[in-house]
Amino acid sequence: MRTIYLPAIERNVTLGQYVSAIKTAKENPEATFKHGLTTWWSTPGKEIVKQFREGMHQRISEAIPYTERGK
Repeated sequence: MRTIYLPAIERNVTLGQYVSAIKTAKENPEATFKHGLTTWWSTPGKEIVKQFREGMHQRISEAIPYTERGK
């Protein structure tokens, strides 16, 4: 099962949970969530989407092959 590490809560979550959370944040940009992807404090949905995009660009820039990213 593929997992994603969230530094904000120092925990791994499944890819399905991660995608679901991003979709919820996108649908509710003004809502405040318990924490962000990289922040442990209350974070609005629009900031979570911003954190997701920054992480996506970072992963693209690193150019680490999928097979070497971990499980």
